[in-house]
Amino acid sequence: MVAFSFTTFGNELALTKLVSEYKSRNDYASTKTFFKICLYINIALGLFTCIIMYKNADMLCTKVLNAPECAKCLQIISLGIPFMSAKGAIHGYFLGLEQSGVHGTSDFLEQLAKVLGLYILASLICVRSSYDASFAVWGIVIGEITAFLFSACALLFHFQKQHNGELPGIQKNVCFRLFLKDSIPLTTNRLALTVLQSIESIMIPTVLLSYYKSSTVSLATYGVFTGMAFPFIMFPSTITNSLSTMLLPAVSCASSGENHGYMKVLCEKSLHFCLLIGIFSMTIFYIFGADIGFLFFDNKESGQYLIMLSMLCPFIYLATTLASILNGLGYATHNLILTVVATTIRISFILFTIPKIGMPGYIAGLFVSYLFLTFSCLHKLQKEISFSIRFTRSILFPTAIFVFTGSASYICYQKLLQCNFFSTPDIIRLLFVLLVYGLSVFLPVSLLNLRQSTCKK
Repeated sequence: MVAFSFTTFGNELALTKLVSEYKSRNDYASTKTFFKICLYINIALGLFTCIIMYKNADMLCTKVLNAPECAKCLQIISLGIPFMSAKGAIHGYFLGLEQSGVHGTSDFLEQLAKVLGLYILASLICVRSSYDASFAVWGIVIGEITAFLFSACALLFHFQKQHNGELPGIQKNVCFRLFLKDSIPLTTNRLALTVLQSIESIMIPTVLLSYYKSSTVSLATYGVFTGMAFPFIMFPSTITNSLSTMLLPAVSCASSGENHGYMKVLCEKSLHFCLLIGIFSMTIFYIFGADIGFLFFDNKESGQYLIMLSMLCPFIYLATTLASILNGLGYATHNLILTVVATTIRISFILFTIPKIGMPGYIAGLFVSYLFLTFSCLHKLQKEISFSIRFTRSILFPTAIFVFTGSASYICYQKLLQCNFFSTPDIIRLLFVLLVYGLSVFLPVSLLNLRQSTCKK
């Protein structure tokens, strides 16, 4: 993540902004110049970072990560950085042209190649010889290479379709200065935030060592939390992240036109929908958490973490949406400050609570930090846009419905497990119950609430 922030993130956003700006002027020659500058800088930074990480993997894992056994993993994953950097420049260019299909398809192919690549490697390596965790990291590299190849092909096809005879754009040295003017602040801010979050991630297994008194147990506990429990909690955020992506330009456009009525409706509906997803996810993970952890991972500890993390769901999803709205209003720096404070809160909990109570101390820190982040963003947004969230309609009513129906669904699931008539695996029965529960409860409640909201407006 540090490498991504240093080589890709700021440059990609800066390129998207500049390409979009000059595309509106029909200055396509300058957009190409900006892209070439970004591509060359990204490739140079990617190769530099790759070489540094590869050659110093032992030192980084020993001195920084405090886990010498991770050196081989770090060396392998560093090989994907140049492809990631080049791909980021291509994605930034297409997003600036408002062609998001390349980005979405590339991400899908990356995940598909990662899964299939790991499956093939597991079939060839794990069955025939001894192996360690480093082979799994090859999946990330395979995914990055596949995504880059697709993006590069899409770029070549795009350039072949463009007509020649474009008007000359602004000079290259001017483009270079404009690009650095936007990319350096974005990269610096993102890098500072990522370094803080990386310190947080590095500290957890180290501090866990003081509680469990065993490096193996502390790393295993951290792995269960980050690799099993937390991804399940973040899975519904794919919906809220997509909502946030659409919200930013919508809010920005409404803000520039001073359309306050539209912004109010937009905020109320989006926050209300996030609350519904958050409360529904909280109910599922709290009631079915133990069974999910055991059936998916054959691990009781992951189920316990799911139950504890379930209370975070409404705040995590709300914080993402609120941050996107504030970014659309031009408060990116304010968001950065709040996120830094929230990260500092989590680091404080790592230092003072994990040595005493273990991983639950970090979960408490997550809860406090997201609570702070959510209400701070709400407070700031309330100053800019006068909107309201009705407690009964948005919180109390959905919670009561989801808890009651969720408990009834869990009882039905237990009865289904006791029934020997169906010779299906338990995990299939669980997925079936969750699917029926979602379709029969979440969708009707959401549609009813949104319809009431629309009627009132």
